[in-house]
Amino acid sequence: MKIWINKCIAEERAASFVDAMTFNIGVPGQRGRVASNIRDGWYRVLGIQAVTPICEDLYIIALSVFATDKRIPRSKTPDNWTREVHLNVPVIMADQWNFVKEELERMLSYLSGDLWHFTFRSCEIENRFKDNHVHTPARNTLLNRIDGVSLFSGGLDSFCGAYDFMMKGKNTVFVGFKEYGKLESVQRTLMDSLNCCFPDIVKLLFTFTARACCPLGTENLPTENTSRSRSFLFICAAICIAEVVGDDTPVYIPENGFIGLNLPLTMGRSGSCSTRTTHPHFLKMLNGILEKVGIRHEVINPFAFQTKREMVHQFIAAPGFLENIHKTISCSHPCNGRWQGKTEPENCGYCYPCLIRQSSLVGVLPPDEHYSYDVLSLDYFMNATNAKRSDFVDLLSSINSAYLSADEDLMKRIKATGRLTQEETHTFLRLYKETIADLIRMLSVDPELLRIAGVPYATN
Repeated sequence: MKIWINKCIAEERAASFVDAMTFNIGVPGQRGRVASNIRDGWYRVLGIQAVTPICEDLYIIALSVFATDKRIPRSKTPDNWTREVHLNVPVIMADQWNFVKEELERMLSYLSGDLWHFTFRSCEIENRFKDNHVHTPARNTLLNRIDGVSLFSGGLDSFCGAYDFMMKGKNTVFVGFKEYGKLESVQRTLMDSLNCCFPDIVKLLFTFTARACCPLGTENLPTENTSRSRSFLFICAAICIAEVVGDDTPVYIPENGFIGLNLPLTMGRSGSCSTRTTHPHFLKMLNGILEKVGIRHEVINPFAFQTKREMVHQFIAAPGFLENIHKTISCSHPCNGRWQGKTEPENCGYCYPCLIRQSSLVGVLPPDEHYSYDVLSLDYFMNATNAKRSDFVDLLSSINSAYLSADEDLMKRIKATGRLTQEETHTFLRLYKETIADLIRMLSVDPELLRIAGVPYATN
């Protein structure tokens, strides 16, 4: 499957891409549009008109991957999962990207489970995002005080990350990706709470969005809901901001190690319920590519080897933390409540991220508050629709498998997620077993759920 990417202008296609589908990034009046408002954020928040050419290339590549991932359905492939795509992407620094092309392809194939191929064609430096701003902005002077850039989704993990930086006195740019428009209000509410609790620490909130229409050259295709590359786009946006701050500015992705490991819940689910962008193997590949193309910003997960519960308990005594964690949204579909007439995003309670969230907050928040559905009951388990209980059923199966498995078997499964050192494997074994223990503790509200999971009540 071939995909041609236009940037700002519709270029004549190479002969080998004549029949390719087309995405148009910033090309006015064209179908197959891919839109992002990040330029406005660069101007409005950072006080710049453009990032460096290599970082602009990085964002264009990430936006192209995101559009492909969202708009090419897995259901159209022979195995209903693995897509093979060949993207022809315009870049300013073509030599650098050709130097790391194979590494980039391997990294993205690991991330999404697809087969990625790239052809990079040179474009002029003027062939960039169209700039509608007449006046040259003044660089935001607060950037001179920034220590790091951190992803800030509005979820519990990113909120813990923000508290980590605040408690250490780190001035930070927080980057929020608002794929769902109303998530920005969640991010801003949480940022307001941080401003109240830590008024003397510099905090900049940079929000952006990206959307992709159906590519030109196809019938109307359904969107793809797995979208593993969304977090890659999120990271690349943060890297662009770190480049503006200055060389060696780190980029942080706060996420608990259990989600980062992304061990499949069952043999039939290849980890598609969460991202692989915080797995150590992915981060090593990404940091290696960045170094080779001359982007000097290490991407770090500060909680790579901690459980979500361990993350939360670090900040329980911190000012304002307990009063605000119920406002965090960790749900994989936070706006689905609109079908029930609800106007604000909320945690559904039944998706995989919500279940892990609940297990980390046992004894911290009441179990049935701040969720659309109370899944921790036999009544819900027996009467919910298949769609609303599929993650829960698979999680129970995963708990049973972990409970019955010897450490050696668990380590084999952990090693299969990606290249890890022996030390990393042993550390992940510990946090995996600790998270399973947290989940068992969560299920103990109804002994019948433990029985279904195959765990004796007495072990809790």
